Amino acid sequence: MSDPTAGFTDMQWYLYRQQNIAFFAAYSDRCFSQTDLLQAARGLVTLAPQLKFGFPSGLSDELLRRTISVTRVSSLDGFPDRWLDRGEAVLNDPDLPLFRLRYAALAHPDSDGRGGFLLVQVSHALVEGADSALLSRSQFADHPVSHSPRRTGPLVKAAASGLGAVLAGLHLLAGNLVTIRPGPFRAATRAYPRGLFSHMARQYGVRQRALLYGLALATLFDAGTPSGRRRISSTYSSIDDGGGADRDAFMRMRMRFAIFENKADLGDFVRALDSKLAEAEARESGFNAEMNAEGIRMHRRLSRLLPAAYSPKLFHFMPYDAVLGLIPPHRLGGGLTAGLLEPVYAGAALEGANACVIVPGRTQLTFNFYIQQKLLPKIARLDELLAPMLIPRSESIP
Repeated sequence: MSDPTAGFTDMQWYLYRQQNIAFFAAYSDRCFSQTDLLQAARGLVTLAPQLKFGFPSGLSDELLRRTISVTRVSSLDGFPDRWLDRGEAVLNDPDLPLFRLRYAALAHPDSDGRGGFLLVQVSHALVEGADSALLSRSQFADHPVSHSPRRTGPLVKAAASGLGAVLAGLHLLAGNLVTIRPGPFRAATRAYPRGLFSHMARQYGVRQRALLYGLALATLFDAGTPSGRRRISSTYSSIDDGGGADRDAFMRMRMRFAIFENKADLGDFVRALDSKLAEAEARESGFNAEMNAEGIRMHRRLSRLLPAAYSPKLFHFMPYDAVLGLIPPHRLGGGLTAGLLEPVYAGAALEGANACVIVPGRTQLTFNFYIQQKLLPKIARLDELLAPMLIPRSESIP
């Protein structure tokens, strides 16, 4: 592929230039063979034909085999975190499609009935959380051109577009001069019974989304410690048809913004967070979506004029304390995910922001952090927050 971004929408272009790599991972109930993995790769591109981008004549079995790697391991200790890396291999070979399948194979199933571990890494320019959820069910996940029936008011659109263009210029300047969050970045995951969170949400009187976001933020920015922040700036994803008629025709994901007052008590924090989310979304006018769209459009134009200014350093400059995502439930079923086990791990590896993607499954839910290495010790805080609920209810939570 001479220019892999030539046919991309503006948002796809930005995600590709960010080197933003989405992932899906799960253990298998047996050791997958090369034939099993090739069949999985073929099923993947059949159900998500956008993965053939740049290969109009299709992908041969020979090409698909080159996207697959198998590593023999003596145990699955430390998985999935030890394999959740930046996914640089996805972008390194222009002769291959923008995805990879990696498999860790055991000689014999372990005491937990696991025969291996499958990791699928894909350029985020081609997939989003809604696609991953569909594929987990072995359902068709193509991306038809999508347009929103909503219209943003002309004054709102003009103001948002103007501000988006200005902010793009400021981002270009700051991103080339300043590194807000130096690496290295590392993955950290946790899996818990899903029923725990519905019980906690009822107990606190909040929506589950607010509880889950609150738990992720309280883990990283504990207000009860000297390093805890008084206010937490965040961007979080939603999937809808909002954003006005000029919204990106490929991506359904929309990024919204909020600043939350940090509180030491988890109940107080999640109730305030829930209220803030409801307030922000009740005022949604399309302003943020139009501002983002114009900012990204302006960056794409400027990149043609100032290519040297558009290094990875710029794309990794994000002025938010945290990036959050709650993606649709991943319920394993059908031929594509046959032989895979819960819990399901999914998210994105992107340097420059401390992020957490939360993935509900049928019976388990996972937190998928990709954060600065110096923050890894904080992840134990999530276990501490949930321990009072998890331990006494472990037998009764489905």
